[in-house]
Amino acid sequence: AEPNPKGRRQPLHRSTEQHRAARKHAMISPTDDLAPVLAKHVPWDTHVSARLVSAQDADLIRRFDQACDADAQRALLAEVGPQVAGAMLNVLRNVTHQETVQYTLAMIVGMVSADKTRAALFHRAGGEPDAYGTFSRLLQRVDWFTQEKDSRIDWWTQEKALFCLANVIDQRPTRDMGLSGGAVDLAGASADPAAAAGAGAAAAAAAAGAGGAEGSGVAARMGSAAATVVQLVPWLCNQLRDPTHLARSVPSAVSALATLLAVRDVRPLMTRNGGVALLAPLLRSCTGPHNMQLHYEATLCVWLLTFHPPALAAMARSGAVVGLMEVARTASKEKVVRVAVLALRNIAEGGGRGRSEGAGHGDGSEASGPLGSDSLSSADLIADEAALRKVVQNLKLRDFTDEELTGALTDLEGGVLARQKEASSWERYQREVLSGSLEWSAAHTDEGFWRESASKLTDNNCQLLRVLVKLLEASREARTLAVACHDLGEFATHYPAGRFLVQDIGGKEHAMRLMVHADSEVRKQALLCTQKLLVANWKFIGHSGGGSAAPDSGALAATA
Repeated sequence: AEPNPKGRRQPLHRSTEQHRAARKHAMISPTDDLAPVLAKHVPWDTHVSARLVSAQDADLIRRFDQACDADAQRALLAEVGPQVAGAMLNVLRNVTHQETVQYTLAMIVGMVSADKTRAALFHRAGGEPDAYGTFSRLLQRVDWFTQEKDSRIDWWTQEKALFCLANVIDQRPTRDMGLSGGAVDLAGASADPAAAAGAGAAAAAAAAGAGGAEGSGVAARMGSAAATVVQLVPWLCNQLRDPTHLARSVPSAVSALATLLAVRDVRPLMTRNGGVALLAPLLRSCTGPHNMQLHYEATLCVWLLTFHPPALAAMARSGAVVGLMEVARTASKEKVVRVAVLALRNIAEGGGRGRSEGAGHGDGSEASGPLGSDSLSSADLIADEAALRKVVQNLKLRDFTDEELTGALTDLEGGVLARQKEASSWERYQREVLSGSLEWSAAHTDEGFWRESASKLTDNNCQLLRVLVKLLEASREARTLAVACHDLGEFATHYPAGRFLVQDIGGKEHAMRLMVHADSEVRKQALLCTQKLLVANWKFIGHSGGGSAAPDSGALAATA
């Protein structure tokens, strides 16, 4: 279900106490808890004797593990990096001993965290299944000795394997995964990344989602990276919906998505699996120092999705725009504010600053993209322009040093003013009235608009004025009825003898009929409209500091 930005979507965690525990530990990064695991002893000789690990692999792992410092490890990887990576993958493929698996993962996480390009070594290591399949299988590894009653998944192994898998995908040798052509039914993909344990198995699973004999052709065209991503993204979305581990699954899933969404082909998968609606509540709930990293990465995910035009409408529906404004307003770190403001600028401008998605980069790793012709307007996406302008004005008072951030704030402020002017224009108002569906756009509530444009409603034999009255008679949409009542009242107030003209064409009769409408906003606007039609010099009545109160509905009934 789509979350409500004002109310609360269904709780992300199962109880208040568990939710607090999750928030307390949300800042833990993949490298924070490696030391206790690396302090344990691994019986490599025993594994060699059992023929689970070759003597050569054990020797390579020992050499890497015993390297005295980062420089020594760097030198070793420069010499035999693919062999070391292959040895580690062989351990993960062949050994089931939990401490050995976790020790090996801890070494890999530490190695890749120091330099993410080292993940490319695992593509050169060889072996079956490949690196994608090896790490994917570990996401479903069972811990038979866990003390947690709600899950038997080895969450520590899952978290580290997910970190490794995301970086291996990021450092894939073939940059274009071939998903952008629409050959795969992305909505039909399984949410079980273990199905991608090998390139062929993953492709077959994705092809099954695509359906029938046609799916076999899809399987032939999909590589290991594409097949893994097709399975992994729905799995990550499920982790956001129903976390395996209450405290760690959401942060690790968001961290992985922050890496994966830099790839253009991942963004449609995320959008089709409802990822925008799952990220939106995190923007509003991750306040506080313990959640800084989760806050940043969730905002980064949304920013990357702003370069995918179909995601923009989902952002407007899910409250992500409101969440971004909240992040920009409350975040203390400049890097968090920067990402939130850049995302808001993309949304306000319709996505991507006018460049094609992935322009100049076949893999789409560079974030860029235009708004499609069928997308929503920026006024639809930024519904609360006043709130956005206030956030921008407050941020401009802060002493930011990042030039891109200050430039984005200037762009946002200029965009707000331009949209407000455009929304208040007579041409836009005329189109809206003639469409028969009215919104609470800026024109309706702008005093200056009515001072300048009230007389234009009488053009062409009062064409627009008659349309407004007709809407009161025929429309079944509560919002349209409320706005039409409001506009007739504004016309009666700002046009000389306007209240008599509205009465002559039947406006008062229809407005009074709507005073008993089922919708409270319609009743309110119908009452105000009727008051303005019956009372001369309305604008001088009811002002603070003097004057008589506006007549109540009983008085109006008597007058009628």
